[in-house]
Amino acid sequence: MTLKDKRIEWKARYDAWKESGQSISEWRREKEIKTHQMYYWVQQFREHGKTSIKKSASRETQWLTVQMGDSPLVPPHEKEPIFIHVGSISIEVRSGTDMNLLSDIIHVLGK
Repeated sequence: MTLKDKRIEWKARYDAWKESGQSISEWRREKEIKTHQMYYWVQQFREHGKTSIKKSASRETQWLTVQMGDSPLVPPHEKEPIFIHVGSISIEVRSGTDMNLLSDIIHVLGK
């Protein structure tokens, strides 16, 4: 069982305990869970406030809106490429790039 799987399992237990209204001792005794295990995971979820599942969901792509004027900032013949980093992959984007193709590539790499 991976750590992610354990966190999912223990998050479900933690939520069930919270909803039960019972003390930790009562609930864990009823479920035959070891004291140290229960307290360890309760501490993990209280300290972090979120599970790794919620954290990974918050790692979705975030976009920034950029507003530009009509005049180019750099003359066309002096434009340098920009680099887009997706994980450990870098993409060099030059002037005139097919934006639909670039969008498709970034979408595939983001999976």
